[in-house]
Parts: sequence; C-alpha cells; structure tokens
Amino acid sequence: LRDNRIELVRASWHELSISVSDVSLSDEGQYTCSLFTMPVKTSKAFLTVLGVPEKPQITGFTSPVMEGERMQLTCKTSGSKPAADIRWFKNDKEVKDVKYIKEEDANRKTFTVSSTLDFLADRSDDGAVVSCRVDHESLNSTPQIAMQVLEIHYTPLVKIISSNSWPEEGQSIILTCESKGKPV
Repeated sequence: LRDNRIELVRASWHELSISVSDVSLSDEGQYTCSLFTMPVKTSKAFLTVLGVPEKPQITGFTSPVMEGERMQLTCKTSGSKPAADIRWFKNDKEVKDVKYIKEEDANRKTFTVSSTLDFLADRSDDGAVVSCRVDHESLNSTPQIAMQVLEIHYTPLVKIISSNSWPEEGQSIILTCESKGKPV
C-alpha cells in the first residue's frame, strides 16, 4: 500500500503491524497479509469504516407561532453510515409517531436522515424545549442533540375575582380583573 497515511508499526519474523491515520470511507475493504513461504500463506480481514453523522439541525420554526397553527419541525443529519437514528423529545419526554426519511448521499456510501415533527401549537407548549437526538454507533453512546425553544402566542383568558364571595350590604369588596395571554 502506497499511502503516506499508512505507517509500518512493527515488522518482525512473527508480526507485521500497520497503522492508518485519518481514516476515510475509501479505506473500507478487505486487507490481506501474505507470508511468502512455500506455499504462500495469507490471512484476510474486512475493515468496516463508520460514517460519523453531522451535527443535526432543526428547521421550520418561525417565531412566534399562534396557538392553533400547525407546526412542522424537521431535523436533518448527513454523513452517517449506517443510517443514524433520530428521536424527538419535548421537555425530555419522547415524542412518538414521527415521519422518518432515509436518503443515500451523493457518494453512495453514507446517508442523510431526516425526521419531521408535526403538531398543532398549544399554549401549554410556550417555552417548551423541543430536541432532536441523533444516535449512532460511531458516537460512542454520546448522542448529538439540536434544541429549539418554542414561543407560542395565544389569546387572553379573562376572569373577575372577588375579594368576598358573599358580600353583605354595606361592606366593601375588591373586584380584580385577571388576564392571561401572550403577548401580555
């Protein structure tokens, strides 16, 4: 092998070792070691190279969103081999039933994986943290995560609160008008 990334580590009568630096997908394949005796003896091993997924990105969010509007957030990551796994969470609780699309990259070796989270905006979602988590065997159990904080605007609810539920004639009462909406 003529490649300056390949270095001879040890050469003895009993062992021949090489190291490959800056491994790329093209290094995948069958490697053969030959012992030039009579007859020639060979040993073969297949090297599998994993494609590390790029940091995921969430698209489709425009701020703010009105309550009742449909939200479609898409999370995408490229370069994984085999295809990475994408999962969605809202405030650390996993969201199930999401679309998942796997496409082969132009190099025909790695994959772009995307997933779309589709839901109607609700006032309870205001301030919620939505995260997209990418798991892959190349990440050594440390997933890559993209996050988006939701901002939901909603019409106010208005109520009047009395300081006394059963006032008597001659007493004074305080009536408070309370409104909760966003923006304030």
